Amino acid sequence: MKTIDTRGHLCPAPLIMAKKGIQEAASGEAIEILTDNDTACQNLQNYLTELKLNPQVRTEGNVHIFSLTTPETIASAPSPESYCATPANDYVVAIKSDAMGIGDDDLGHLLMRAFINSLNAADKLPTAILLYNSGVKVALKDTDTALSLQELEDKGVAIIACGTCVEYFGVKESLAVGMISNMYTITKYLSEAGHVVYP
Repeated sequence: MKTIDTRGHLCPAPLIMAKKGIQEAASGEAIEILTDNDTACQNLQNYLTELKLNPQVRTEGNVHIFSLTTPETIASAPSPESYCATPANDYVVAIKSDAMGIGDDDLGHLLMRAFINSLNAADKLPTAILLYNSGVKVALKDTDTALSLQELEDKGVAIIACGTCVEYFGVKESLAVGMISNMYTITKYLSEAGHVVYP
């Protein structure tokens, strides 16, 4: 049985993870999808029903478990992101460089590290952190920023890395945290956020 564990993730991450896991599964394979978020549970139910997968749902403690078997063909459905409503007072952080500000690059790298490492202490965490252009480098292995991003992801913040950027810099194997996605997803986060922070 294949398990897709989306616990600790906020929408649309659980739906994106579920879609990827289902697409990678063999026909007839049993799958369990786990979530500990009530909103994600409802959105997963709607999304999986639209895909005509007819999941069985049970709850153990605070974890909702969807059980299903992958069919030979999967029905089409709108993108997972379209099932997730975004609160008007949320915010996302868009990191477009591994340096913060314009001027001295060494100083910019120090400032960016300080900014990301400080996000954990924020009273209100962002819904997502979007990484594009050289911003993807803050999520690479052996960086203190990757450790901070992992902590934020564990708290439910979606870490989204631009797939084109990851490929351009040749760092796919070095990415330590986050989900590789596309510009459609990044654009959707930016356009639907209550506000966007550009450090």
